[in-house]
Amino acid sequence: MKRIPLICYFILLLATFAQPELTVAEDQPSDFTRLHFQVARPPINNEIQPNRAMHADLSTFADEAWILPVRSSHLSPGQITSRALNMPGLRPFFLVGEDPQSLAWLRQRATELQEMGAAGLAVEVTDTEALARIRAAAPDITILPVNGNDVATRLQIEHYPVLITATSLEQ
Repeated sequence: MKRIPLICYFILLLATFAQPELTVAEDQPSDFTRLHFQVARPPINNEIQPNRAMHADLSTFADEAWILPVRSSHLSPGQITSRALNMPGLRPFFLVGEDPQSLAWLRQRATELQEMGAAGLAVEVTDTEALARIRAAAPDITILPVNGNDVATRLQIEHYPVLITATSLEQ
């Protein structure tokens, strides 16, 4: 077995300290960089309670009419069998459509869904009026129109409405 001379270890140890220091060409940004590369920093709000559920109304940022209609060919309204999941860290979310069963389910569970901070995916929506009806059933919850085929395939589900949490899949 070959032995590495002690000098090699010493050189490797000193190599970490032999890095050249970075030099800054100019500490103050020029007028050009100031105009084109301004950094917008969000205000710091120290009153946010980390244990409280946070809701973001993403629907206000863009007109969603371009994405409609949304159809999820792997999903349809119907009954599901509840089962346990093991997905630590998964934030609760649910799948709904514009059908009467989904709207009734949303109205019935709106308070619970809001308290747990669940976000909604509207997986069957024909137009903006249908999306408005879905959102009206649970007005304080973010519900976005999204194709649900990938979620259905990954979680092996065929029907909605359904609530998905880190520990369970239920209706």
